[in-house]
Amino acid sequence: MYLDVAAKGLCLVGILLMIFGQGGWFTVGVFAVALGVLFGAWSMVAVRRMAPPGGFSGAALFRARTPKDDAGEGDGHP
Repeated sequence: MYLDVAAKGLCLVGILLMIFGQGGWFTVGVFAVALGVLFGAWSMVAVRRMAPPGGFSGAALFRARTPKDDAGEGDGHP
């Protein structure tokens, strides 16, 4: 999560430097955006490595019940 926030912050600062900066600050902005993109990629790789082998389901992310967790007719529930 911290990598994701850092990536977005670096990209935002880099864009502002490219828009409002003069002289060498434009180049600093380009490097800040490039570093932000690398941090974002690193964040995505880290999240993917932490995922369970079966992967995340959209429902599990919000703590909702999945269809396989619902009681079926075979359980004695209508």
